[in-house]
Amino acid sequence: MDFILRFVFVDIPEAFLLLTIALAIFNHSVFEKKKQAICVSIFFSIAGEALTYFDMSYQPKVLLMFLLTTMLFFGFYRFHILKSVFMGTTAICSMIIAESIVIAIFNSQQIYFKEILSTTMQTITMRCLYLGIFLLAAILLRVTKFDIHRLLPENRNNRYLLLLVLVGSIEFLLILFLNTSFLLRDNNSDLAAFYSTQFQMLFQILILVLFIVIVILFRIYLMLTINQVEEEAGTPYLNSIHDLVTAIRSIKHDSLNHYTAINGFLKKGYVDLAKEYVEQLLQETVTVEKSVDSSSQLLESIKNPAVSSLLQSKLEVCLAERIALTMNIRTVSQFSQIKTYDLIKVLGNLFDNAIRATSYELEENRFIRLEWDQDEREHFLMIENSGPTIPKDKLSGIFQAGYTTKKEGDGGLGLVIVKTVTDRYGGKITVRSENGVTSFRVSFLSR
Repeated sequence: MDFILRFVFVDIPEAFLLLTIALAIFNHSVFEKKKQAICVSIFFSIAGEALTYFDMSYQPKVLLMFLLTTMLFFGFYRFHILKSVFMGTTAICSMIIAESIVIAIFNSQQIYFKEILSTTMQTITMRCLYLGIFLLAAILLRVTKFDIHRLLPENRNNRYLLLLVLVGSIEFLLILFLNTSFLLRDNNSDLAAFYSTQFQMLFQILILVLFIVIVILFRIYLMLTINQVEEEAGTPYLNSIHDLVTAIRSIKHDSLNHYTAINGFLKKGYVDLAKEYVEQLLQETVTVEKSVDSSSQLLESIKNPAVSSLLQSKLEVCLAERIALTMNIRTVSQFSQIKTYDLIKVLGNLFDNAIRATSYELEENRFIRLEWDQDEREHFLMIENSGPTIPKDKLSGIFQAGYTTKKEGDGGLGLVIVKTVTDRYGGKITVRSENGVTSFRVSFLSR
């Protein structure tokens, strides 16, 4: 009779609540598949009673229950093996934690394991408290709609960091348990087997294995972090090199056109026209050289090499496209609170948009002006350029994916990236477009 009562009122509810907790970890309801839930609960309960009947020690019993639980999830719910293992681990860990909490509560009242089972009332109280812990955990998980997937970062590096923290936390708890287990052993003589020398050895082996896992995870995380840093640091320079190569090709193409024109004048005997043409080129070259020298001195004062490299490449592109570029950078720290990779995204995309917009203008009307400064209230960056005026009714939509001024209709992500980065760092971006002049202003509050 006692067996039937224990099986119906303790074993079945225990199995059902453990199943509920394991499913709730992935935001699954136990009532979604009722038949499977009943079958799993019954099999789990029968297995637990069978192992108790054969007087199996705690350690192998826990291991066998874990294997059985994993197989039940895999067989009845058709979850993939990793998910089944995780859910089986959740169920068994919940059981062990609940048992430890119950023992700790009774021990705090100077009631130890042997005494707990000595009276019917204390046994019932212990079982109700044990099941109550499961019920509370299950309710909290379902009410909050907990889903372990939300805790898994999308970034691969962060996933390894999370695993590193989790494994490290488990090892810390095991070490803590290993160093305090003698207190429970001395006060709960019937649990001596659980804290035997052999079991302590098992703990030490597990701690060693976890340490090896931590070393491996740390090495993987370190290598991924190094690769990410190299990629983020190298991307701006690669883009700058690409822009420089493009600019050199354009300048080379213009030079060939000039040489062809001069050669044509000389062949036809138009010496005066050739002389006048060369004088115009020299005058233009002197003007450009002065502008380049001034800009180069300005770029040398920029502490961030990636920003300096980017602006140098954009300067060369503007020279090739015959765009008058004016830069006025008066701040020493150019948005130092922003990661270089993100800063290059903002600056590069704004410059690319400005260069593209000026291409619609006649050469004599092309200009870009960069203003970078700070005051007591804010740090700001403004890029102003000539080009088509953006209609007022479209200003609100330029930061949405798909908006573009390209004739072929490609692109439309540059300003989205600028807006995303600016928002991420708590900044503000404003745009004005009037009378053929468009300006973008990015600002951040001074800290």
